[in-house]
Amino acid sequence: MLKASVSTEGFEGILYPGNGRKDKVLIVLSGSNGGMAITEQEAAFYHGNGVPALALALFRTQQTPKELSRVPVEYVENAIAFLIAQGYEQIGIDGTSKGSEMALVAASLFPELSCVIARVPSHFVSEGLSGNGKNKAPSGTSCWSYHGKELPYAPYRSRTFNILQMFMREKELHIISFNRDKDVKPEAVIPIENMKAPVLILSSEHDEVWPSFESATYMENKLTAIDYPYPHKHVSYAHMSHAVLTKLPWIYKIAFKSERRHPGACRKDRDALKKELLDWVEKVW
Repeated sequence: MLKASVSTEGFEGILYPGNGRKDKVLIVLSGSNGGMAITEQEAAFYHGNGVPALALALFRTQQTPKELSRVPVEYVENAIAFLIAQGYEQIGIDGTSKGSEMALVAASLFPELSCVIARVPSHFVSEGLSGNGKNKAPSGTSCWSYHGKELPYAPYRSRTFNILQMFMREKELHIISFNRDKDVKPEAVIPIENMKAPVLILSSEHDEVWPSFESATYMENKLTAIDYPYPHKHVSYAHMSHAVLTKLPWIYKIAFKSERRHPGACRKDRDALKKELLDWVEKVW
């Protein structure tokens, strides 16, 4: 594995070489959990199936911001330059949850990204988050920045999140009410029409974190309406939770009721997810 640092390459990440091929590589991003655990897990999935993947840190690591606030889009821009220097011919991006925002924003800015996978996405940029655990709250800033400026964002209506209370009442990480009905101004909507890539959109019908199915449907309808010149597809899973991941971390079995109530159906969804990802990367891209 090849590691990159903010101080030398302008981003923090780990490159998984797959089978050593150079025709394709994916930049992989995870969500509001931060850190690298999920990012590395999903990059390792591609690696294990012969596809090179760069696990890219966004925040909550030694070299990145402590909170999901003003995270530089330059991390992806610098990763693209790094991968080109490594000899990769085509570069794609795969983002999950908050990582989907970054993936879609980056693809709208950087035409070098020739494949986009957006898992449980948002079609607009949201306000960032500060604090941890029960103290997590809206940051009053954008999640993302570029050239030192915050990207326009949709603020949360609720200014405090009692996640523990919600968990006790709903018996799961049920925070979708915080993420609905935001005041989404046009400038906060990600200009997906500017992308130069085939787009795979993956959502969950049991998403209790935010309305990914609605965002995914919005984007698919928009791409169809504008006669988007690249392949695009929306796949929605009937049982899998917000954790649209190739492998379910044990903690998410506690976090989401659907994973506990329908374990067999969720496993089938994940098997279908794995095939969908690899088919898209190998046959569509």
